[in-house]
Amino acid sequence: MQNFNYLEPGSLWEAVGILEGLEGKAFPLAGGTDLVRTFKRIGFREHGVINLKKIPELSGVKFDGQVMSIGALSTVSELLANSEVDEHFPVLAQAARALGTPQIRNLATIGGNLCTSSPASDLAPALLAYQAKIIITGPNGEREVAVNEFFKGPGQNVLDRGEILTRIDLNLPVPGTIGAFLKHGVRKSHEIALVNTAVLIIPVRGSDKIAVARIALGAVGPTPFRAWQAEEQLAGAEGGLPQFEEAAKIAQELASPIDDVRASADYRKHMAGVLVKRALFQAWGGKV
Repeated sequence: MQNFNYLEPGSLWEAVGILEGLEGKAFPLAGGTDLVRTFKRIGFREHGVINLKKIPELSGVKFDGQVMSIGALSTVSELLANSEVDEHFPVLAQAARALGTPQIRNLATIGGNLCTSSPASDLAPALLAYQAKIIITGPNGEREVAVNEFFKGPGQNVLDRGEILTRIDLNLPVPGTIGAFLKHGVRKSHEIALVNTAVLIIPVRGSDKIAVARIALGAVGPTPFRAWQAEEQLAGAEGGLPQFEEAAKIAQELASPIDDVRASADYRKHMAGVLVKRALFQAWGGKV
């Protein structure tokens, strides 16, 4: 074990001050599931760890009937144990169930998952579909960023020096909203996604038409992203297999995956279309 600095601030502003002062020479510790891997890659020397777990403002899941606020240190298991998440944001609950093993879910935090900024994040597509707001605190105070503007590239996001992701806010979906999350990997469980997708559909009340559709994809681009053109194709259309197939083709064309040891780019691109079609069909509830 190499020597390294370990700091444990007791307040959010103390943590912000430490992060700013160390000028990128320290890493915030939330769940730690990705941080351990980072240190294995870069080594511990010249870097420190700032344990955020003693900061009360970063914990807890609160719902006031209109907005759900999820503290950045809330674990994936806490999301799954919260009945209001399952009731009002079921696609997020589905994504949480798909993340890792029970041991990983007990440690991994929603804030850590987002700040790692992996293109294959399981939580990110669901948060994109729900149009989450990311609340960030830093030396200049608090700011809000739409989740679709948070990711900048593999492992990169909008956090500046001294800034900490503090919570995620989700507005209550429109009544009647339906959705689904699907993930495809090499193995059937405990796998990093080759492709994942989250879809939400707001039907026109008393009609088979779609008022609004949201389609988010992960692991098939440098960041998780919304398939805006595919969503536009579905807006105002009747829900049905031909429409879902067309939207899936558009989403597939928007994908720009890479080749690696786990899958080829062509395979990932093909499966992006397959999963979007399946997710839309599943969300629609067998009405087609």
